[in-house]
Order: sequence, then structure tokens, then C-alpha cells
Amino acid sequence: MDGAGRVRASACGVVTSVGESEDGVWSVRTAKGEAVVPRIGDDVYGRVTRVGEKAASVALAAVNGRAPADGAFVGTIRRQDARAHAVDSVVMDECFREGDVVRAEVLSLGDSRSFYLTTAKDELGVVRATHRESRKTMLPISWTEVQCPVTGEVEDRKVARVDE
Repeated sequence: MDGAGRVRASACGVVTSVGESEDGVWSVRTAKGEAVVPRIGDDVYGRVTRVGEKAASVALAAVNGRAPADGAFVGTIRRQDARAHAVDSVVMDECFREGDVVRAEVLSLGDSRSFYLTTAKDELGVVRATHRESRKTMLPISWTEVQCPVTGEVEDRKVARVDE
């Protein structure tokens, strides 16, 4: 609620709760159902859209297994949040590449449509990488490497532990 007593929402719809929740977020029901907005601690999947020296940008595709609310949410994985160990020696190009699908956790809120993410747990990181030339899905061979099944080329990544 702003200073004038008006509610501002990121989705159009009907407010489903009368009062403000303890985390300051109101629930809005849209024509498609309840809006899903990422919150601190949520499990998210997304595609890496840009990798820089200090951070990688991720377009979020799923929040706790559900599609996010109307409009795209963007997450940022900062260098210090990419790995749990040897944080000072992290090279972002050796953790993520554009097009990779990552599993991350919402670490904190940025602005209204941006979130800080972490992949600093074993189960978080790259879950799908595609080889640039062969376009084949690369296979994880260690916590830090993936390999193309066609060319045999090995590339560095921050690989997520996938429980089967």
C-alpha cells in the first residue's frame, strides 16, 4: 500500500486477502489463477541470458514448479553467490554460459521484477547445457564439467546435483 492508501500490484486481478501479509506481499488472483511471484527461499528454474565478469542474468521460467506471474522476472547470480567454496576465485564464464538452464534459490529481492539468486548449494547450478556447435545436450561428468556426447568436448560449469 502506498502513502495514499492505494494498492499497487504487479498483476491485474482481485486481491484475495483483506489485510497485508506478514511479509508485506498481498495475494492477487488473476483470470488464469493465483499469481506466482518469487519469494526469498523459493526454488526457481531459468535460462541464462547474459554472463558478465561479476554476474549472470537469468530469465525465470518456473517458481516452485509453477509458471511465474504475467510478465518476465529476471534473476541475477552474483559471483559471490555462484559457489559455496573458493568464492574469491570464481570465474563466471566457468560456471555458466548463455542458454544454460539453471536451478537456483531466491536469495533476496532486488527491485520489483529482479531477484538475487544463489547456486551455492550442491543441488543448485546448471541442470542443462547445450553444446554450441552440435546443439546436443551435454552430460555432467563432474561437479565442474560437462561433456558433449558427439564431439567429446569438455566445458566448465557449476553443475547441479540432480537426484533421480
